[in-house]
Amino acid sequence: MDVSEGDHGTNDHHRGFLGREALELGTLLLAAGAAHLVVLSLGHSETGVRALIAVGLLLLTVSAAHRWHRYRAASASRHGRPDGGGAPAATTATGGPPTTAPSPSRLPDDLLWSVRVTVSDVPGGLAALTTRFAALGVDIRLMQVHPAGSDAVDEFFVSAPAHMGESALYTAVREAGGRDATVRRADVHELSDTTSRTLALVSALVNGATTLERSLLSLTAAQDVAHTERPPGDMAREDLSGTTMTLPAPDGGVLAVRRRGVPFTAVEFARCRALAHVASSLHARSLRG
Repeated sequence: MDVSEGDHGTNDHHRGFLGREALELGTLLLAAGAAHLVVLSLGHSETGVRALIAVGLLLLTVSAAHRWHRYRAASASRHGRPDGGGAPAATTATGGPPTTAPSPSRLPDDLLWSVRVTVSDVPGGLAALTTRFAALGVDIRLMQVHPAGSDAVDEFFVSAPAHMGESALYTAVREAGGRDATVRRADVHELSDTTSRTLALVSALVNGATTLERSLLSLTAAQDVAHTERPPGDMAREDLSGTTMTLPAPDGGVLAVRRRGVPFTAVEFARCRALAHVASSLHARSLRG
């Protein structure tokens, strides 16, 4: 509200009969008198009645058209067409029909990838990599951190545009300073957080809906779980060495879990060891009856 409005517009209520009330009352009386005069003049003849009806219909038609025009204008402005009419059809330089950009629903589906990379475990160590992903339109859907001394092994589940292949993701990681990167296609079921997946696997083991071997494959994305009588090489019954881990089998012997190209981390080994201990406890309980 500006100063002029405060000095004049709101003080009409304090001017008594000569203020706004007098103006409104005078307008009302004038309109009532004019309407009465028109009715008396025209209402007692057939022509006058028709004239009153025609004028009424005309006013209703004009009011309806005005309201419809205002509605169309408001609707057009919400859709980015301030003129209220249909957008003119654009043509190309050759005079042909316009070339429209594909709608998002027509774009190819993004692909889900697992990107595992070693980075320096220092503040801001991930900034360059996440910035590089953002610049390429790569969406980080889930991230897991595996501490490893002065470094950290970080696994990203990312959704990348369909035109981006494995080599493009390798290049992005390398340019961001990442080391020992591995890139593979991922499954949508891997997007659930590891804690929830582990608990679901434990529940399936308790209910007898799965086996320890299948649980280990699901939890680690490994390619092979072999049941042997003794550990391979010089490994212990419960050990970790690069892309191989050994765990005690519930019914005796050893389970050798192998994953090509991607070494297991200490965090993964701890999860799998806990899962194996649960399976061993369930097997021992079933033997006791």
